[in-house]
Amino acid sequence: MRKLLILIVLNIVCINYAMSQKTVTGVVSSEDGMVMPGVTVVVKGTTIGTITNEMGQYSVEVPEENDVLVFSFIGMKTQEISIGNQSAINVTMLSDVIGLEEVVAIGYGTERRGNITGAISSVTTQDIQEMPIIDAGSALQGRAAGVMALASGNRPGDGVTIRIRGRRSLTATNDPLYVIDGIPYEGNINDINPRDIKSMEILKDASATAIYGSRGANGVILVTTTRGGNYPTTVSYNGYYGVTSPLGKPDLMNGEQYTRLKEVGGRPFTSAEEDAIERGVSTDWLDLVVGNGYQQSHQLGVRGGNEKTAFSIASNLFDEQAVIETQKFTRKTLRINLDHNISDRIRVGTSTQLSDQIQNYGSNVYGGAVNISPLAEPYEDGEMVYQPGADPLLWNPLADFVEDAIADDRTRLRVFSNLYAEIDITNSLSYRMNYGNDYQKYTRGLFQGSLSSERQFSTPRALKNHEENFTYTFENILNYTKVINENNTLKATGLFSVQESDYEMTIIDVEGLPYEHQLFHNLETAETVLDYDSDLQEWGIMSFMGRVNYELFDRYLFTVTGRYDGSSRLSEGKKWGFFPSAAFLWRISNENFMSSQTLFSDLRFRVSYGVTGNTGITPYQTRGGLTRTIYSFGDGSGYGYRPGTIANPDLKWESSATTNIGLDFGIGDNIAGSFEVYQTNTTDLLLERKIPITSGFDNVMENIGETRNRGWELTLNGRIISTRDLTWSANLNLFGNKEEIVDLYGNKTDDIGNEWFIGEPLTVWYDYDKIGIWQLDEASQADVYQANPGEIKIRDVVPDDKINEEDRVILGTNIPKATLGLGSRLMYKDFEFSFLLLGIFGQTIYNEFEVNHATLQGRYNNLDVDFWTEDNPTNDHPKPDGSREYPLYSESRGYSSGDFLKIRNMQLGYNLPKQILSDIGIKSMKIYLNAETPFIFSRLSSNLDPESYDGVISSETPSTRMFSLGINVDF
Repeated sequence: MRKLLILIVLNIVCINYAMSQKTVTGVVSSEDGMVMPGVTVVVKGTTIGTITNEMGQYSVEVPEENDVLVFSFIGMKTQEISIGNQSAINVTMLSDVIGLEEVVAIGYGTERRGNITGAISSVTTQDIQEMPIIDAGSALQGRAAGVMALASGNRPGDGVTIRIRGRRSLTATNDPLYVIDGIPYEGNINDINPRDIKSMEILKDASATAIYGSRGANGVILVTTTRGGNYPTTVSYNGYYGVTSPLGKPDLMNGEQYTRLKEVGGRPFTSAEEDAIERGVSTDWLDLVVGNGYQQSHQLGVRGGNEKTAFSIASNLFDEQAVIETQKFTRKTLRINLDHNISDRIRVGTSTQLSDQIQNYGSNVYGGAVNISPLAEPYEDGEMVYQPGADPLLWNPLADFVEDAIADDRTRLRVFSNLYAEIDITNSLSYRMNYGNDYQKYTRGLFQGSLSSERQFSTPRALKNHEENFTYTFENILNYTKVINENNTLKATGLFSVQESDYEMTIIDVEGLPYEHQLFHNLETAETVLDYDSDLQEWGIMSFMGRVNYELFDRYLFTVTGRYDGSSRLSEGKKWGFFPSAAFLWRISNENFMSSQTLFSDLRFRVSYGVTGNTGITPYQTRGGLTRTIYSFGDGSGYGYRPGTIANPDLKWESSATTNIGLDFGIGDNIAGSFEVYQTNTTDLLLERKIPITSGFDNVMENIGETRNRGWELTLNGRIISTRDLTWSANLNLFGNKEEIVDLYGNKTDDIGNEWFIGEPLTVWYDYDKIGIWQLDEASQADVYQANPGEIKIRDVVPDDKINEEDRVILGTNIPKATLGLGSRLMYKDFEFSFLLLGIFGQTIYNEFEVNHATLQGRYNNLDVDFWTEDNPTNDHPKPDGSREYPLYSESRGYSSGDFLKIRNMQLGYNLPKQILSDIGIKSMKIYLNAETPFIFSRLSSNLDPESYDGVISSETPSTRMFSLGINVDF
């Protein structure tokens, strides 16, 4: 009877419990509307929970209605939602502004962001994917503090030049090291398809970069590509098509204005020009050579896997037609990432990328169109006029548009592949082997027909250049992790690495081809060989590295690194260099005395010091080389050899020592940021020193000189609004860097010939200072300087009543003093809007375009500038003079402020509702409109773009803006 009673009571309890339980279902998605698999969903205070499937769906049994569901995912803000009477709860995960638990790459491993002791900036996949960009380097513009990424040129495929915390070396390389999925990557990252990138980490201080030793002196950019995972297969398509147009059109003179220019300058008119004036001819040559271009990208990817194997395969086609018809860029890529767990302890995998690209470089038809007279006409009776205006130096730029008139095709084939194997020797110790191959094949085929602007009735010319480069990297890595107790954690990494590179080049340049349609494919038929050359360069680096991380009481973290590198490029006995670093992090917010305050949710202080090296010079500098000499020998030629360069058997490492102090902070849950100050001293510069030509040489490579970089960086990330339907976030990075030459040859003296000055940046504009135009009432003063009213007035720096070399001064530098990046993202229900601003300040540019196209002599067309006349006493440009090719001191007009602020990107997107998509088998779909560089604000006229890494505004290809329509779909 007692047992029966107990059984009845248990049944009643179970029935009541079952009746109180309920099932809650829902879908978890990210801020951009993408479903999120792998999100942990737990009933608070219990072990009851689940994870979302590949569709972001979950289903969980909850005991009571007053329970709370907790949603968590790495890199996202944990959310708690009361259940109440809800049976369906859809959740949008918000990115964690502070991101302490986010896992980032640090070089030969990963680490929680909250435990990083060095200076590291990150660019996320969302930052990269939301812009239709050509190459991975462009994704860094305005996104990372301390990183300057400016255009290398305006032709499609030119890419950007990247500098991290300024420049250190005068003649050795200042390029950062790129590491793709753990393997060093030679050259720039223009070959990498940005749609394949998951994240980019920029290592900036010596604590972060010293682990790469000699390779890390100029900073390190770690690129992690997208990989598969334990989820069902997802097929994705990402594509867009955009129309490009010139950002601005220079204001050139029309026929009437050009006529007046010649009249004022006193240059006589030809009979053809007089006829054109009578007929009212005014040809807009720019309109004839510049139109609209296009840019398109199409990517198809497949990713997924199971507990054993994960895969990600993606293929991309990128195609850009420039606004000038003869310029084009096409890139095809294929990436395959595979990871396989052989057992619980052994893992293997591969990352392989194939890239095939061609840049149709084209000729400078833009510059030709700017030069040619508006009184000239391109056609006569339907036939092309090759020398319009009867001027032998002015060639019809439309001649280069004729099929096969000119070709400059630059192709690059690249296969970058690495294999890895990893084994857990014990629970604390693991070993990883990386082996990577990098094969590059570059060819250039140049053809200039007899009727092209380059040859102008001369015989055709052709050139063929072939280069091959093979590099391999072999790394052995040991990782040890030991949690000693709850207050002590030790991590250690050891490395042995070998890298070798083999580069070969051949080139031949000919003219006098018998038939032109062969282009550059049958050079043996040429009459004359203009030049030929070949080259072989081999180099290698061997490295040993050790790193130790120690965490104490969850508040104090120490990192010590040492790397020992040997380089074949340096002298015997000086090939090896040791590069140490140390860093300390104090997690102030975890101290007991911070427990009562509510302002800071996170507060960390960092300090580091370390040394890195640079060996970025051409091989064989320590041994010199031979050059062939040709001399008369009887009735023929004799050949001999002489030293081509001076050997320096004492070359050693260029080294950079960096001190960095940083403060990371979080204010509440919605604001996070960091502030850094740093100083880098670079000594023993690998410098090409100029020497008197009487020695038989003009330079020699030596270890001399010292430079210094000082700077600061501010990063702020904030979530301004966060509600169920509306989120608004913003991020700001602002930084400044001052570089200067501390010493050159050990005597603290300037090198005026190279324009290197103590206490000044590595490159400066050193020229005469234009202070106006001599006016009529200054005629007597102008006469002292042998000048006349209407000519350029130069500042007499040395007051000796004459202008000479001693009056040249430093007018500025092409390196900005401050750089700004401001991004914002606004999401309302299924709509989203984002923009990115880029600002450059404190830079001086040289407007070569204006100097070369405002000659004011009347032979070539001119920019419609404000020039001096007796009735127009301006101080902008001098009086036209038909007897001079250029005005006296013409270059002094070209220097101006290069400050600019541009809207780098704007995008409006719409995420189609999931309930509609699920019925047709689509996981997510986003449609967007994008505007790239819709607006720019600068001091250049005609909306021209001052963005240029070297600070020179040229006249070959105009900058463009683009409006595009795109779609992202996951099946």
